[in-house]
Amino acid sequence: MPSYTLYYFNGRGRAEILRMIFNVAGAQFTDKRFEFNEWDKIRNDMPSSSVPVLEIDGKDKMPETMAIARYLAREYGFHGKNNMDMFRVDYICDCLYEIMHDYMRYFHEKSGRFRSGSSDKSDMAGEMQRSFMETCRRVLPFLEKTLEMRNGGSQFFMGDQMMVCDMMLYCFLENPMMENQTMFNSYPKLMALWKRVAGHPKVSGYLKKRSNTNW
Repeated sequence: MPSYTLYYFNGRGRAEILRMIFNVAGAQFTDKRFEFNEWDKIRNDMPSSSVPVLEIDGKDKMPETMAIARYLAREYGFHGKNNMDMFRVDYICDCLYEIMHDYMRYFHEKSGRFRSGSSDKSDMAGEMQRSFMETCRRVLPFLEKTLEMRNGGSQFFMGDQMMVCDMMLYCFLENPMMENQTMFNSYPKLMALWKRVAGHPKVSGYLKKRSNTNW
């Protein structure tokens, strides 16, 4: 088996889905975390100067959250049994990543990290928040209907087996849920799935032991 090292900030952010996959699969990996004030020393060692990055066998460094997530999902059996299953899993994941991407841009802008360079900081944060909310209004109704297509939405996106898209729902909505849970009240099937994923024995075990960070 390859040895893996995951590089990311000391937060959940875009890397939490990757940590969750490793833990649910029972796979070993090194969780290499660093603080924001260390980023300038590290960025040039990362492909495209971004994280998360997955290093394989101490040699190849692979970037991009979704590429890494799909690779791990295929490795550990969380990506579907055939090409059409994988197609469905992929579009659900991509929809969720739209939400995650807009939320993370807003979150870091309002907290003062990775400023956009705009002279009007408050307006930029507000604009990013509006973009995030609009993405939620566009994507979440579609995902609610998508979930209902299998067993009336009473299990997981693909039926009776938890896949990477289910784990992604939990990870990508965790911070927005902590900030404003009421914005998800119109999506009862998705919220029930969110709780179902959290209650999965392997997920709940991971959530109890993981590092406690505020994002």
